[in-house]
Amino acid sequence: MSNHFETKLRILASHPVQYHVPFYRTLVECGLNVDVFYYHHGTAGRVGYDPEFGLEIQWDIDLLNGYPRRTFLTRSATYSLREQARHFLPLVFQLLRGRIPILLMGWFIESVWLIWTLALFFRIPVLLLSETTPQSYAAVPKPGWRTRLLGWLLRRTQAGLYIGTKNREFLSSMGMPDDRLFPAPYSIDNARFSLEAKRLETERVALCARHGLDANLPVFLFCGKLIPKKRPIQLLDAYLSADLAGKAQLLFVGEGMLRPELEQQIQKLKLKNVHLFGFLNQSQMPLAYVLGEVLCLISDATETWGLVVNEALACGRPVIVSDSVGCAPDLVGPENGWVVPLDDHEKLTQTLNLAFSNYSNWKNMGNAGRVRVKRNTFTSMADGVVLALQSI
Repeated sequence: MSNHFETKLRILASHPVQYHVPFYRTLVECGLNVDVFYYHHGTAGRVGYDPEFGLEIQWDIDLLNGYPRRTFLTRSATYSLREQARHFLPLVFQLLRGRIPILLMGWFIESVWLIWTLALFFRIPVLLLSETTPQSYAAVPKPGWRTRLLGWLLRRTQAGLYIGTKNREFLSSMGMPDDRLFPAPYSIDNARFSLEAKRLETERVALCARHGLDANLPVFLFCGKLIPKKRPIQLLDAYLSADLAGKAQLLFVGEGMLRPELEQQIQKLKLKNVHLFGFLNQSQMPLAYVLGEVLCLISDATETWGLVVNEALACGRPVIVSDSVGCAPDLVGPENGWVVPLDDHEKLTQTLNLAFSNYSNWKNMGNAGRVRVKRNTFTSMADGVVLALQSI
């Protein structure tokens, strides 16, 4: 990437997201004159309630510094139409003045659709970075007019930044020409996760003892919100059907509405090798991938990517994912993991047994995963933005 490429870019996003902020910082570092416009503040730098975790949380990494930003609501948003109407004119004035290219981080509220339309009307270049896949789009019923309007907007948008294969398929299916599609492979901070995991790995035996795990038994890992779309109950059922309860451990890292059901099953069946770890903050996440040795993400199609897979691969762990998970075709192959059909209990059971029987090869698979995820970096994402801007 050229460090001498200079142009202005305005970014419209819902709120500071821990996975996006490093991307914005990288755009600044590569010489772009970036202004990030947040619709609302979210929980960045303060405690806020996450309904899916069911917890009051505060991210323990800095989401507010290292890039220019402006925020329109200094609190969390309701996204009501009244609230949007109150802030629409300030948003339009700030975003559309000066005909500076705009990068939309998805179409998260009705106001974005209007701003998108106005930008195209005034011939302001629009770039789009979304996570949507054909499967995730089809999973939620929508009126026909909404799909037609989205297609109309996408066909007239100057550049689509696709995070992976399935996302590109969606943009193409909606009519975006190939010469307007640019790769922005979805990323996490590979170096931070890899270095911290390598450091913690030297203490793994002691860490397992401290957290109630047996360092000599293989550990399958669930990492995320304990909610229906991520299928934690189905993972537990397959683990039991595979007859692994006495031979391997199952570690759940996260919180959510399904925790009581998991607790009930663990107590009822006296599952001493199934552990509920609870919530880990961002800086603590490498610990999950040191304790857990194979990540299992068997979510439905609304899992548009699955950045925990990036994290696991950066930490040198094999993965099991459902074929509905967005990152499956890009990050998972036979050298570093397994892909299973969504909600196929028998196949998942077989795959857990197959993975268990390959225990001696997990380290080699983890090393292959590290290689596979190397191309998914914030620099690669920024390269895609630079290419898109140069094209317009």
